[in-house]
Amino acid sequence: MDDQQDKLEHLKKRAKPFYFDGSETGVLLTHGLTASPTEMLSLGQFLHKKGFSVHGVRLAGHGTNYRDLPKYSYLDWLNSCTEGLDLLTKKCDTIIPIGISMGALLSVLLIHQNHDINFKKLVLLAPAFGLKSKLATLTPILSYFVKFVYKGDSVLQYYLDHDLYAYYYYPTKAISQYMSLRRYFQKRSMQINVPTLIAYGNLDDTIEVTEIDKVTNEKFSPEAKIEIDTFPHSGHNFTTDPDAQELFEQIKIFLDD
Repeated sequence: MDDQQDKLEHLKKRAKPFYFDGSETGVLLTHGLTASPTEMLSLGQFLHKKGFSVHGVRLAGHGTNYRDLPKYSYLDWLNSCTEGLDLLTKKCDTIIPIGISMGALLSVLLIHQNHDINFKKLVLLAPAFGLKSKLATLTPILSYFVKFVYKGDSVLQYYLDHDLYAYYYYPTKAISQYMSLRRYFQKRSMQINVPTLIAYGNLDDTIEVTEIDKVTNEKFSPEAKIEIDTFPHSGHNFTTDPDAQELFEQIKIFLDD
């Protein structure tokens, strides 16, 4: 295990929640597992320039040190989103959740659990409704023997190159909690009726794309008018990959429609 000082330490100050004051339409940005608000910051800045109020949440156990993450459960992550929603509704009368990866899953649940909120639109980026990795299903057992898995030098370099503060170790217990979140989501009976944009990169090797159709058929009503867009040059790090600017523009068009 690499116990030297965090190679991304100089970026940690950027990993805080952010809020940009704008109109009474608020955008709630939720990052993914092991990431931090830094992966949603560029999108947040873009949407703020377009007039929106924007809040980027930091999920519990994220943006500090990878050893902190196993201390928290998926219920803590849901609570982080609820706290972010509470902050935004103090200013805004309509809310637009935008989540990436696991943050997309949390965003759907947030709408399901808050019927009293006026949700205008929903945007799901590279939604982690399912993972390609078969090892994820083994983490409830694996976490007792292997605590952390290094993501690799290339992943660490990507974070450095794109000014992202994210953990370059996967805590296996955290992945197990993601699997618990997914089961919790699957058991919920819901019919989301908010107009929804789903977008993902054609080079994404993390999410199981076939799960998108399954979830939209089971969890969304026809009123949701789901739009699905794909981007040819992007992988899972959607908001910092080559199609990011085109993605941002497409989100703005969807929100204005």
